[in-house]
Amino acid sequence: MRELAKNHEVYLFCLTTKNEQYQNGKLSGLSAFTQGIKIHHMSAFNRLTRLAWAPLSSRPFQVHWFYQRNAKRALDEWVAEIQPDVIYCQLVRMAAYVQNMHRIPRVIDYMDALSAGIARQSQLAPKFKRWLYRIEYRRLKIYETKVFDYFDGKIIISNADRKLIQHAENHLINIIPNGVDTTFFKPLSLPQIRKGPPILLFSGNMSYPPNVDAAKQLVNEVLPLVKTIDVRVLIAGTNPAPEVCALASNQVEVSGWMDDIRSAYSRATLFVAPLRIGTGQQNKILEAMAMGLPCITTQHVASGFPSMKKVAPLQIANSPQSLALQIDYLLGHPTQSQNLGSLSRHWVEKHCDWSALAEKLAANLVHSMSNETEFSAWPNQTPTS
Repeated sequence: MRELAKNHEVYLFCLTTKNEQYQNGKLSGLSAFTQGIKIHHMSAFNRLTRLAWAPLSSRPFQVHWFYQRNAKRALDEWVAEIQPDVIYCQLVRMAAYVQNMHRIPRVIDYMDALSAGIARQSQLAPKFKRWLYRIEYRRLKIYETKVFDYFDGKIIISNADRKLIQHAENHLINIIPNGVDTTFFKPLSLPQIRKGPPILLFSGNMSYPPNVDAAKQLVNEVLPLVKTIDVRVLIAGTNPAPEVCALASNQVEVSGWMDDIRSAYSRATLFVAPLRIGTGQQNKILEAMAMGLPCITTQHVASGFPSMKKVAPLQIANSPQSLALQIDYLLGHPTQSQNLGSLSRHWVEKHCDWSALAEKLAANLVHSMSNETEFSAWPNQTPTS
């Protein structure tokens, strides 16, 4: 948003389940980058009511969960008031809010192929939940294809995810990878901070099933195989699930929410992300790379990175045994580890810096406005989104 706001007027409409104090605290920093912010609170009663009707519909459960009529009315009224030149819609679960705004060019950011993530999560879900995952997968697969035709522009973060959108014209989806603020996430100027026992870091939203699975695998399956003496694990991130909290021990720290996630990266020796499920490109990896941390992850994660002649400098390991071997090797070879961290920083600066990617995003938004024969633009307005 900061980058878009340099050359465009930006208005933000978002949904929340949090209280007003939380909203003000977390979103106050965005006011400098927007012309206006509307935050719509979603009541638990309305969400549960909508979800109760989901079995009678063909839409994905998550679309019902996030859709409320009063939120739709609030958005319609605000759009009529501000008269935007283009609407940028993030995630298919929000598509229902703007699908009938035919007068205004609309761009959908799929982010990643959510249906594929649901399919992978179903493999690790308890048996009594798997049928729900299978239903949601089938619905999402159809819905991801259907919403393609609602929008004038389409964006996704990787070629691998684009191929999973089964629309005949999926080649028209523009690829814009996730980015990172390389001025905020940058290598430490004081390397001595990392002295002491080696620390393996894994971070993220620790209530998200793929992250929960990865944290459990790191502690229960990988750590016992690591031969380096006195290795510690730091699991950092908001809302740790009970299964994650249960991993805490003298050797494992579960931090919970951190005001500045850079403090976790600053303590770490290696970043280890043994993700087996989930989709898309992992911001946590980009942040660690930008901080100059050597990263060990799976081929599943690496496949979400943009296809380029020079692939991301990641150490790939797909089993607990190979993950442990990579950890021991990098901990035992500090020069190679430092070189890998430097290469990671350089790669992120070249390929994933937000300033460059925001220009590409802005170009996509402006391009969606260019077909004047199909859209009647709002008169005498500075471009807004």
